[in-house]
Amino acid sequence: MPVALMNGKTYQESLRDGRQVWIEGEKVKDVTRHTAFAPMVSTIGEIYDLHFTAPHDRNLVYRRSDGELASRFYKLPTEREDLRARRKMTESILEVVSPVIDRFGDETVSPLFVLADHRQQLDQCDPRYYQNVMRWLDILQRENLFMTSGNTDPKGDRSKQPYQQKDLDLYLRVVKERDDGIVIRGAKFETGAAYAHVAFIKPTVGQWVPENRDYAVSCVARLNAKGVRHICRPPLAKVGGAFENPLSSRWDEIDTLIVFDDVLIPWEDVLFCRQPELAALIRQSLSTWGAQGFLIRACAKADLLVGAACLVADQTGLAQIPAIREKLAMLMLFAQTLRAYIYAAEAECEQTASGLFRPHQAIQNAGRMYASSQYQNAVQVLRDLTGGTAVLTPDKKSLENSEIGADINKYFAIGDVTAEDRLRVLHLASELTMTSFAGRTQLYQMFAESPLMAQAASLYATYDRQSSIARAARVAGLGAKCSGGDRRHAAAAAS
Repeated sequence: MPVALMNGKTYQESLRDGRQVWIEGEKVKDVTRHTAFAPMVSTIGEIYDLHFTAPHDRNLVYRRSDGELASRFYKLPTEREDLRARRKMTESILEVVSPVIDRFGDETVSPLFVLADHRQQLDQCDPRYYQNVMRWLDILQRENLFMTSGNTDPKGDRSKQPYQQKDLDLYLRVVKERDDGIVIRGAKFETGAAYAHVAFIKPTVGQWVPENRDYAVSCVARLNAKGVRHICRPPLAKVGGAFENPLSSRWDEIDTLIVFDDVLIPWEDVLFCRQPELAALIRQSLSTWGAQGFLIRACAKADLLVGAACLVADQTGLAQIPAIREKLAMLMLFAQTLRAYIYAAEAECEQTASGLFRPHQAIQNAGRMYASSQYQNAVQVLRDLTGGTAVLTPDKKSLENSEIGADINKYFAIGDVTAEDRLRVLHLASELTMTSFAGRTQLYQMFAESPLMAQAASLYATYDRQSSIARAARVAGLGAKCSGGDRRHAAAAAS
């Protein structure tokens, strides 16, 4: 493993570590050179290099109290300014490297923040847990490893709990505790695992009954460890290059089934083991800091939709029509509303009992619900503006063909807009609305922050309902009767 803050070159070298990766039935010899992975490996390498590139380095790097240079990705938010700095960090990456990537480590560290924020609960179970959390934060800060998640389990029969499944290993579980660590077995779905260094393994069970105790585990797993296998989905861009696939040819974040086949996790990498209460804490608190990054990335995608729609309207001459401007304004409303949620949650940040600062939870939870539920509607606006031409767009080879190129140049040009420029915009619009890349992006926006029902529960839990009830009661003239209603409402919320 690396021993110092990495740059792009050392990141690529670090991936030649014997990891076991399969894609389209083929075992991959080197993920840095395989055509399915090389574009994203290169992209992540750009992010590493950005840590050393002025003026962006000031957003991605900070000095620790010991004077050592460290990655801001993994700095605990001990000051209000840290939330703003995390926003600027993520914005820099989305602006300079790519506006559509989601998994690059800025939010996958957030469960470590949650555990660091709850030292008392960890110490009550085992003092080693908190020590391991802080040890890993120290490693990540100094070495800037690429940490992804190990989040989603294959669900099996959803009417049954993990311990009731016919195959007990559908959900990742602890099968043995040894003197040198724990042995885990099962699988996780995750994005970017094939080219990440480590994964934060999260428990994903909803009901923490005693029978599910073996599944109440969290650890940091090295993704080249013995017994870890990466089984990846096929790449989304099947034909053409950057001309036809401006997004998927460069930024296809490969999703992976990570199989853990009796993998040994040393005790120093175990964050908790067979602790249902801590498992419940993690699941309830994942969005505490992670949702900030999700909203910032959603805002970048929304702004890209605005830009693509404006290009389509300008090239076709539709931008002068009031009804079209109204559609463009709806896209702008989506982007600016997301921006407002981000800034408001940051400005109204809250301090936790341990002294960490977190975005305002109710505002942030409302924002992530809005982002998850409305992205597909924003995509539909761009789809409507682009029209059916998107399915008829020729490729670069046709444009350059000596026999038919002239036809394409004639029938796809509009005034001063060349056919090539129009085709480039149409291909971008296709990648945002109708290709496999577009479908995956919409799915990610819908479920990356958990299903809407779970997001609604988080918003309900963090909204200051009592103040709202008191205000309504005063207006209704309930007076002293309000207190009973408050108690009933509180009891209902607790249940």
